[in-house]
Amino acid sequence: MPRYFKQSAGSVETERSTCGFRQRLIRKDDGAPSSITRLKIHDASAHWHEKTHEFYYVISGTGKLVIDGEDVPVRDGDCVWIHPGAVHHAEGDLESLIVASPAYDPQDTFMQC
Repeated sequence: MPRYFKQSAGSVETERSTCGFRQRLIRKDDGAPSSITRLKIHDASAHWHEKTHEFYYVISGTGKLVIDGEDVPVRDGDCVWIHPGAVHHAEGDLESLIVASPAYDPQDTFMQC
């Protein structure tokens, strides 16, 4: 088994997600213990994860994360750690890298009613 895994954003499809448009750069299916997703925020829906910690690193733009009803302003260069169980979504013109630990699993995403 190789000692590294390389993924080019140009070879990964963009797909619609709960939060906008994403590219899954490193996935659970790749055997990774954590996942990395590039995300362009668009019409995000409030949701939460039972087991997953998410780290939002803002690559560009400004906006906010709404976490358990609290507005958390963010801009390029900011990093926010969202703990399991916290209901969250993003608003604004943001592009982020999201590191999920353990690696993102769609079965661990629950929509806020």
